[in-house]
Amino acid sequence: MNKDIVSRFSFHKPDEEGQAKMRTIRRQVRVLAQAIDSLCPESREKATALTQLSFVMMSANSAIVQQYPVDENDV
Repeated sequence: MNKDIVSRFSFHKPDEEGQAKMRTIRRQVRVLAQAIDSLCPESREKATALTQLSFVMMSANSAIVQQYPVDENDV
């Protein structure tokens, strides 16, 4: 079994420190999302910016949890 695939597509439970880091990421991304929402006119580009920002948040949070072991019940 490819360990990279198992790691990428399995649940990793972060500890309290990891959860706090993820909350910080979400809060900071939300601030930027609110700025984009209030400053940019409704457009395809605005929608794309918010979609990409969502991807940024998910990727950053994934980077945080990847350091924690895979939940063996998920494999």
